[in-house]
Amino acid sequence: MSSSQRIKTWIGPSLVAFAAFLWATDALIRYPSISRLDPTFIVWFEHVLGVILLLPWILWKNKNEIFSLSFRSWASALFSGVGGSAIATVFFTASFIYVNPSVSVLLQKLQPVLVVLIAYPILGERPERKFYIWGFVALLAGIVLSFPDLNFDFLSSGVDLHSKGIQYAFGAALLWAASTVSGKTLLQETSPTLATFWRFFFGLVALSLIMVVAGNLPDTSVLQSKETLFVLFYLSLIPGIFAMLIYYRGLSRTPASVSTFIELVYPIGAVILNTAFLHTPLVPIQIIAGLILTFAVAMISF
Repeated sequence: MSSSQRIKTWIGPSLVAFAAFLWATDALIRYPSISRLDPTFIVWFEHVLGVILLLPWILWKNKNEIFSLSFRSWASALFSGVGGSAIATVFFTASFIYVNPSVSVLLQKLQPVLVVLIAYPILGERPERKFYIWGFVALLAGIVLSFPDLNFDFLSSGVDLHSKGIQYAFGAALLWAASTVSGKTLLQETSPTLATFWRFFFGLVALSLIMVVAGNLPDTSVLQSKETLFVLFYLSLIPGIFAMLIYYRGLSRTPASVSTFIELVYPIGAVILNTAFLHTPLVPIQIIAGLILTFAVAMISF
């Protein structure tokens, strides 16, 4: 393989890794902001800014193909936007209210297990037998990570605040996993930029409807604070639209099984950053469970 071919081979994985690092900085800003901002409003603003920034570029570069999608691609774009971009991000943000942000982040690494299970019937990607072993190990590690004291009283006595946060985090992981599969389907027919635009657009429509139905209209007075504006613009631009554009560009050049392994940069980096700057360390058994989960997911990817 020539040097130029090696460089081309590494471009996709490198872009995925860079996007994953940008995602790792998300909790540093998102976690402190939930004490004063509604999670739905945070995600809604991210989508407003994403659509505003992407629309001129789309009209300039992709105006001839913006609506030329098949029914399957429209369905994929709709699900990626509503499920993966809107609802999943709200769930993920809301989980920070109830659980350690590092726990919520690490639970997102169940996504490769869920992606394989979902991709099998939809994309026809049949997993090897070893997947079921490592998938089971990953799920057990996720349970210990979520409930380090192995106390499951909430199953009989009702949902408590901690278990509610775990449910939000797992719900986000499930929706993002399904969104990865639908996103891969969408990228078979359209460019990464156009896929990102429709993801943000449908996410914005869904979030707007949710806020109207719930009577939870945005409070624009919060935008008068410079600190709030910094939070909203950072989350929207850096781990949001910028990272998503880079990720889709890398994903289009990288097999799904490889990209899920490289995305481990995200949870490992996030735990380190959260511990150092947010002072939210994991207890020893959670660290062990997190390492086992990471190793199991790495083995699945290999």
